[in-house]
Amino acid sequence: MVEIPKFHEFMTPLLLVLKENGEMYRNDAFDATIEKVGLTDEQKAVIRESTGRSVARERVGWASSYLKQAGGIIRPKRGYMYLGPNADDFLSIGRLLTVADIKKTKEWQAIHNARQISKNEDIYDSTNEQENDTPQDLIDKGIKRLNSQLIGDLIDNFKNIDPASFESLVLKVLASMGYGGGDDRRIQGVPRGPDGGIDGKINEDKLGLDQIYIQAKRYSENSVGRPTIQSFVGAMTGGGCRKGVFVTSSSFTSEAIEFAKGLRDQRLILIDGVDLAKLMIEHSVGVQVKEVIKVSKIDQDFFSDDES
Repeated sequence: MVEIPKFHEFMTPLLLVLKENGEMYRNDAFDATIEKVGLTDEQKAVIRESTGRSVARERVGWASSYLKQAGGIIRPKRGYMYLGPNADDFLSIGRLLTVADIKKTKEWQAIHNARQISKNEDIYDSTNEQENDTPQDLIDKGIKRLNSQLIGDLIDNFKNIDPASFESLVLKVLASMGYGGGDDRRIQGVPRGPDGGIDGKINEDKLGLDQIYIQAKRYSENSVGRPTIQSFVGAMTGGGCRKGVFVTSSSFTSEAIEFAKGLRDQRLILIDGVDLAKLMIEHSVGVQVKEVIKVSKIDQDFFSDDES
């Protein structure tokens, strides 16, 4: 069996490639990293049977994702990558980076702690020893880890689109959930400009018996505070609307969350970046099924003596 370096063993070579070449197109950086590691033609030719994709390129992809979350690389524009603020520190270690090195950074901890705290859940826990897990446990953990990574990638992507595109994305997600009868034509986007704090309107059902007001805020870092939520509620009241959805690519402050929970005359749902990413995955907006893994089990009826 041909052995391929583990994904973490590609992290330092990827940083070295970017240090030597500067900003690079993602695919070019992957190719250069594979060459830097010195893989043989036989290793390069190894394909994952379930996907038909190169195992080496797949592992460089995971290496880049971990580095991105730890401040090792940045994405200055779509499809490109460059050295991040922690790149020099990583390279100064003088050996191949490990996952433990990545998880020590404040950037990694901030991202993963924020996800867990905001949802009061552990998105992925790798502390259990594999020998204590059943094969099904390992499959479930693998899926959980992949989904956690996908959530992070989605948040990165919609934090970098323009505000108008983010508003459009939010409306598409709501339509995919069945609002407006699932018909995009029933969604009313509000023109850009002074819109009274409303970015869109959507019918709760096909008949349009009730409307929901929508506000979408695309922030890279800032949390949405109580004053912004109060302004939106004021716009809802002025429009005679009792139901609203406020969506942000970042997060909400605790004061904003408590204010929304305390409303009596209106009902307001707050959706942060993690929630939005999960809804996109659940309703297949902006994502594709990468692969379907077939797991078989014995058919006991086939081996039964019963003739019925």
